[in-house]
Amino acid sequence: MREFVLTLHLRIHDSITALRRAHAIGDDDLATAQAGEIEDLVEIAARHGIDIAGYGSLTLTA
Repeated sequence: MREFVLTLHLRIHDSITALRRAHAIGDDDLATAQAGEIEDLVEIAARHGIDIAGYGSLTLTA
């Protein structure tokens, strides 16, 4: 389970980074895709009772 949690946290971090990068370059389609990815990962975390509070308030739009 520890590996799963670590992988999930890494994927959330990578997706947030990609979302910010997409916003910075003005790629709205990529930003939308990344926001969807983050939503899916947050849902997976909730389903498995994984705490992701360390990410604070996720702002998915610019």
